[in-house]
Amino acid sequence: SVCSHNKVKKSFLEAKGNEELKMIYETLDKYDVGEAEQLAKTGLNGSVADIKYEDLLAAGSISSDRLLMCMQRAQNCAKLSAFAKSPVFSRENSITGTCFRINPMGTLNALMGDYGALQLRFWADVQDYSEASKRSPYHGFTVAFHDRDSYGSTLSSGYLMSPGSYYKVDLRMRKESREPPPSGHCDDSQPFTTYGNYSEGACIMECKDRVLNETCGCVNVVPPINTLNYTSCTLKQWATCGLKTYLDWHERYTNPDSENELPSETMCRCHLPCTETNYEAKVSSSDVPMSYADKMFENQNVQNWMQSISDPELGINYNTSRDIKDNMMVLEVMFSSSQISQVKEFVKYTTNNLLGDIGGVLGLFLGASLFTILEFFQFIIMSIAKYCCMWTPGGRKKLDAAEMS
Repeated sequence: SVCSHNKVKKSFLEAKGNEELKMIYETLDKYDVGEAEQLAKTGLNGSVADIKYEDLLAAGSISSDRLLMCMQRAQNCAKLSAFAKSPVFSRENSITGTCFRINPMGTLNALMGDYGALQLRFWADVQDYSEASKRSPYHGFTVAFHDRDSYGSTLSSGYLMSPGSYYKVDLRMRKESREPPPSGHCDDSQPFTTYGNYSEGACIMECKDRVLNETCGCVNVVPPINTLNYTSCTLKQWATCGLKTYLDWHERYTNPDSENELPSETMCRCHLPCTETNYEAKVSSSDVPMSYADKMFENQNVQNWMQSISDPELGINYNTSRDIKDNMMVLEVMFSSSQISQVKEFVKYTTNNLLGDIGGVLGLFLGASLFTILEFFQFIIMSIAKYCCMWTPGGRKKLDAAEMS
């Protein structure tokens, strides 16, 4: 998944007729509950109030043509047989921006080494960053590697990749198996979620959606597998309820009451999955050479496309090879090894091991066995009966001198 950091682009917010929408978005994107509630009272009326928050993010997000190229073995991905019946990419909405899911159906198999590398080019559109996006220190993209049944929005971290750079990523698959309860702490009760395969991140996202839906009757962004029929909050719902609920949830999640428990365990009850597939990545990078940008700019089709996405009235001008260098991010992904790293968790010391060790220690140092232990308890019981109940082994009560007389 390759996720843009330009959540809502400037050209959308500055478009004619979107003046009120721009004001609303810039207010909500400050994540200030007081300003959002004041906006709901005074500035959210009419049809604008009923626009869904997710629809706003989708309409103002980066365009699909910003994926400039996808190639493997010097062949365009669209011409590969693997994509004859499936798309090269799909789009995923998230609260931080739009993500490109490359090879979403998993039809393209990886080939080891440079020969099988998948090369992608993206256009960052830095001149089309909104004022809110410009305030962020993160420009460019966040890239996450996962299997086809998972989603980039569930991953807590990724690799920040800036425009003007060429990145080479060596991947290696890693499979982990953990011990289920009662001896282990993984969760095998829910193999699939509204965010694909169960993972701690997917569980946390479901927890967030559940809290928002129970409190406000809507969520900020509908999950990709919407089996629970969630609906996205309208701008008014987000301003009056959603934003405050989301920030409260985030505060409680990141600041648990207990010092000895993880946040996901105290509030969301999210444990690690019993089986999990991850991709270990080694990332190297270098600047895109100016000569590379110059060579691309010589192509008339490239110049025409750059002109088509320019908007001089908004200060968006792409007309030099320098603009190519400043906006293009190149990503080359390959598997450095066909070997799969497998890590398996198992109980090394069980209850049976403990009982066996206790028996061994007793036998070694005390000469004790099961029979001697039984005899020991028999001795204790008979001693108590003898001295407390005047009991003798023959079953008769022992008489004292007074009784005998």
